[in-house]
Amino acid sequence: MLKQCCDLLEQKKLKIAFVESASSGYLCSQFSIYKNSGAKILLGSMVSYDPSIKVEILKIDPALIAQYTAESPEVTAALASQGQMLFQHADYVIACTGLLKPGGSACENKPVGTFFVCIQHQQMQYHFHYLLSGTATEKLNQLTECVASELIELISHESTDTY
Repeated sequence: MLKQCCDLLEQKKLKIAFVESASSGYLCSQFSIYKNSGAKILLGSMVSYDPSIKVEILKIDPALIAQYTAESPEVTAALASQGQMLFQHADYVIACTGLLKPGGSACENKPVGTFFVCIQHQQMQYHFHYLLSGTATEKLNQLTECVASELIELISHESTDTY
């Protein structure tokens, strides 16, 4: 799925960027491994693992984090918006927060393995929520496939104007 997504991005001459928390740069790294990805589709990534980076560098309102937690759809959406300003030449900005390992805001309603992804394209945001299982690496690989799949869907629908 990842190779198919990278090929589609390259074929359509689309640029992507990431604002990652839970995935700690893994998504960007995976999208960069295919031939030409770095040069043709990938602009870069901002890893904001610690909430202080979200607040100090990405200017996420600390009240938003206090109200919803750093691992939430609301904060993920804010990261995508800030990412669009940071990576102005990106056609798609992918933001990700979640709970890869125990800690953070894990609870009964938001267990370890919960991930929130927001893909921003122009002024539109698309929100995704996953509950993944396995080792940390297995979860990250599943997350990468999920993001690649969602991007393929968004790009395909954009091409046909049916989304």
